[in-house]
Amino acid sequence: MNWIAQRPAMLALILVVVASLRIVSTYRVLSHTTDEPAHLAAGIEWIQNGTYTYEDQHPPLARVTGALGLYLTGSRWTHRKDMYDEGYHLLGQRKRYNQALFYSRLFMLPFFWLGATAVYLWTFRIGGGIPAVFATLLYTTIPPILAHAGLATTDMALTAFVSASLVASLYWAENPNWRRSIALGALVGLALLSKFSTLAFLPAGWFFMYATHLAITRAGFRGVRRSIRTLAPWAAVAALVACILIWSAYNFDVGVPDDFNVTLPAPAFFSGIWHAYRHNTIGHLAYLLGQRSQSGFWYYYPVVLAVKTPLATMILMAAAIGIAPRRLAMPLALSAAILTVGLFSHINIGVRHILPIYTGFAICGGLALHRLFSLDRKWLAGIAAALIVWQVASGALEHPDYIAYTNELAGNHPERILVDSDLDWNQGMRGLAVRLEELGVRDFTFKMSGGGYIIAEGHSFPPYVPMPDGDKPNPGWNAVSLTEWKLTGQPKWAEHVEPTERIRRSIYLYYFPAPR
Repeated sequence: MNWIAQRPAMLALILVVVASLRIVSTYRVLSHTTDEPAHLAAGIEWIQNGTYTYEDQHPPLARVTGALGLYLTGSRWTHRKDMYDEGYHLLGQRKRYNQALFYSRLFMLPFFWLGATAVYLWTFRIGGGIPAVFATLLYTTIPPILAHAGLATTDMALTAFVSASLVASLYWAENPNWRRSIALGALVGLALLSKFSTLAFLPAGWFFMYATHLAITRAGFRGVRRSIRTLAPWAAVAALVACILIWSAYNFDVGVPDDFNVTLPAPAFFSGIWHAYRHNTIGHLAYLLGQRSQSGFWYYYPVVLAVKTPLATMILMAAAIGIAPRRLAMPLALSAAILTVGLFSHINIGVRHILPIYTGFAICGGLALHRLFSLDRKWLAGIAAALIVWQVASGALEHPDYIAYTNELAGNHPERILVDSDLDWNQGMRGLAVRLEELGVRDFTFKMSGGGYIIAEGHSFPPYVPMPDGDKPNPGWNAVSLTEWKLTGQPKWAEHVEPTERIRRSIYLYYFPAPR
């Protein structure tokens, strides 16, 4: 273990570089996901026109970052009214499509680097260099992290800045000053510009972490009052920095937000918060364990975490709680806070919505690994080494299909448990087009989830007809999007027929001979 202790930062950097190469290698294999065109359209409008009119339910930071890569390849805003249609045309076709999608995703990679840095620094703070390397190893091999770090969406930016804000707040609380207050304010502002769920995750994280601190230190009422008196002025500095940063992202606009009766700075920011709240109140059609619901399931995220998280990570989490609960109090509090917020969400369409939870998982797992190796018992060291191999292999064997990754608990039919961005987010469309060409398919029947890839096609499809509802498939080749199938309940015959092939784990392909 001494060789790890000598250069932990260098080893962590190597792990991040390796993971980055894995992420980049998915760009040309996976087609754009459902949300990417819309995000890119909104971002390129901001870059080119300085306006943000398409949809304000997501703040602009991640959208503009991905669109910047698109803009530098030559794509320009074409003023289409529908943001999805705009996004499809921005991506273009064939070689243009491949280049545009590649660079829009490439510009998102720094968010992954920031998230990994937050994990390393937080773990180093608790246990030193060796646990920090182990935590970085876990974080950079968790498939949902690799999946969403490789997309031009908002989820990795949220994860990075929420995690960075929380670890920065620990250093800030120890010794608040101008430099740390400005840095914390900037990180919080960037988190709020990444995704509005920050408004739930950060307060919950701070509350759980501070409550844990009080329970450990037994500071009592006097301690709370002393903390407030010391930190309040510096918290005001941080809040002011965050507000100025947010306002600047909305071009220092002033106006009346939707459904408000007062003039405010950055009106689109407040409108977006209101629309995100309304969306959560109305809900979103979700699927879990064979059931559909518009309002979601309170147990959605516990179930999804159980099948989307590598089993080695979960075993190490359990071991960490038993080995060193006091040292792990803060990262455990973070994970508990994120999960608690998730339990009250009515938008249950993917583990990506609670992706910051893996920051806590990685930190706890890294400390558990270090403890197992430090006990000078060969059998424990052997278990730790086996868990590392299992962790790395579980994701590597599924490369590049990190979006559709499920662990061994999900079995051969994960679509019986979950779909949407956990399994089929339209990322398999390019793979389907390539495979149909290899098979020489001239026409086929398709149960498709969205037609965006047909418009912005990186690879041509043969002619197809929509799949009719009913109990009998059409003769010939039939392709079924798992998300569309499970959310609509059609085609019914697919429940009883094994697919001929599975495309990118997200589309099932069937062949039925014509009747004689």
